[in-house]
Amino acid sequence: MRMQVSTLYESIQTKFRLTLLAGQSGLSNSASWIYLAEDIQSFSFLKGGELAITTGLFLQTGVTLDRFVRMLALSDGSGLLISVGKYLKTEYLTPEIREFCDVNHLPLFIMPWEVPLVDITQELCRLFLWGSRQEDQLSAAFQSAVGAPPVPASALRILNQFGFLTSGNYRVMAIRNLTEPTRVTSPLNSSGLRYHLFQQDGLQVLVFAETPPLSLEAVTDLVCFCDSIHLGLSDRALSLTQLGEAYRRARFSLTVAEAQMRPFVRFEETGLLQILLCTPDRTLLQSVSRRYLGPLEDYDAEHDSEYLNTLRVFLLSDGCLLDTAARLHAHRNTVVYRIRRIREILGTELDDAALKFQLLMALYIREYLSLQP
Repeated sequence: MRMQVSTLYESIQTKFRLTLLAGQSGLSNSASWIYLAEDIQSFSFLKGGELAITTGLFLQTGVTLDRFVRMLALSDGSGLLISVGKYLKTEYLTPEIREFCDVNHLPLFIMPWEVPLVDITQELCRLFLWGSRQEDQLSAAFQSAVGAPPVPASALRILNQFGFLTSGNYRVMAIRNLTEPTRVTSPLNSSGLRYHLFQQDGLQVLVFAETPPLSLEAVTDLVCFCDSIHLGLSDRALSLTQLGEAYRRARFSLTVAEAQMRPFVRFEETGLLQILLCTPDRTLLQSVSRRYLGPLEDYDAEHDSEYLNTLRVFLLSDGCLLDTAARLHAHRNTVVYRIRRIREILGTELDDAALKFQLLMALYIREYLSLQP
């Protein structure tokens, strides 16, 4: 649930005599806040999703309306509201500008100069604050649902009130490095998908109903819009009461994705590693990890080296030095030296398939244990 431009437009259209000129396809954009924009220098500070309001005063600095609109689109603005009359005339909004807004899904509104800016900004702030309270309430309910079971009845009641039925097919995504949520929420809004995005344990968590029109592949592609983003996807939860386990599986899948240096991993793809989730004996897991990796962990800690990561990449590269060097962005000779030192520290060769499997499993255990409180 994110405040959409369409919600704001429908709420204030009549009262403030707004007219939508272009960019209708962007009415589902997620709006984060309002921004009074009379120059383009501060656009670099926008976080994405801002609804810009302007009188066109920037024209007096030599900035054209076309450039202003393009800069707002590049800054991921959710829409533009122009007060026409004194500085900007309706005829300045050329067919080219309107077409640009249509193509880039940027809603373009106008309102009469006579409408006081203070009145419309106060009304928009009121709507944003109301939407923020609604979103905070829904986020708190989901945070309770993905916590330790059972899901509180109060949380289920709130989720039901927002249209998330207790019984249904749900998926959970645990997402790392999603710094621009509106890049995801705006297209999700336009798809009609029922979802909510919230923060948990330093991650962005996306819970969505697994129903048409979007496939899992489409949702995943939508979220992974840049290389720095990694995500783990749970298997299907058949009820809101199962979201806690689904969240654990999504986080586990994220750990596997990061360990394997992949943009995303589905829980179904984690194979035998799923056994770790069924092992309640944390002490045993720590013992296994230390048995195989202890000397390397101690060496890294003492010398501030990265031999554990080098070993992980080497094993995932199936022992290929060239592939390991490419993944580590290091020279082949550097990798050769590190692998030789790793062999010396561990006191073993790395040419035995069974040993390599055990080392890789120990690395996965180590990553898994880092998830646990």
